Amino acid sequence: MKKSLLLFLAFLFAGVCLGQEFPSSEESFEKQYLRNIKKSRLNGVYIPKDMDDAMKELTELSPKEALEKFKNADIEKVARKLHFGLGRWMVVNWNFEMGSRFSHYLKSMGVSYPDDMAEFTIISLHRHLNGVPQDLKERAKKYAIKRKKEVDEKNKDASVIARKKADPPKSGN
Repeated sequence: MKKSLLLFLAFLFAGVCLGQEFPSSEESFEKQYLRNIKKSRLNGVYIPKDMDDAMKELTELSPKEALEKFKNADIEKVARKLHFGLGRWMVVNWNFEMGSRFSHYLKSMGVSYPDDMAEFTIISLHRHLNGVPQDLKERAKKYAIKRKKEVDEKNKDASVIARKKADPPKSGN
């Protein structure tokens, strides 16, 4: 059982080395993002279009015995354990950081942080395998609220270092 799970994870990590180069400016990032979200494949890896498609893809890629073990595991424990395995594979291969049609789909629901996208999808797979309703919109709202609170908390003690009114440009008289 452990061998098949390790083999599965090794297969998933094989795609990690195929990552894209990061754009050098915000404008080039935006252009690349807009291209990526239209593609069904990035770096030779199929990109799901929505959660149903992601569930189908993960189920097809995973060994049956690994899925059965995952299905029967406590979701809190297994989500943490798979974060740096399956979760990292999704972040890299489904291009959560540089944009893909699946990451764009998740962002449109309010799940915008790559690690949250991975966790959200892992939990969704567990729910899918156990026949539990996905409640995608409600769950996505919780992630959006969590990130907003985190940003607000970081910014609450922030202060402006200095305020300076810019001098008007001098005329060449």
